[in-house]
Amino acid sequence: MSLYDLRYTHAELAQAAREGRRPAPTKMLHRITSWQWMVLYCRKGSFSAEIATAEGRARLQSRLEAQRIRGLHHAGHDLEDADIPPVRHRHGGLWNAW
Repeated sequence: MSLYDLRYTHAELAQAAREGRRPAPTKMLHRITSWQWMVLYCRKGSFSAEIATAEGRARLQSRLEAQRIRGLHHAGHDLEDADIPPVRHRHGGLWNAW
């Protein structure tokens, strides 16, 4: 994408002040390369693959936490502080993608 912009250069501002006239803006060209968010940040190019990966990671973390608490219980530790956070749902990934 190409955008044209009108800007005052420092030299033009100084020269216009010396000559007592209004400064003339200079036309500047800005070139921007724009990519879709999904192409840049999603490894496989789709939200469903990214969300499935995140959901699997969340399930794994929940299983590991449950195994840790089960091990503490079998070892005879107090489980008053044991807490398993709620599992992330697939729709949360879709919501956070936008």
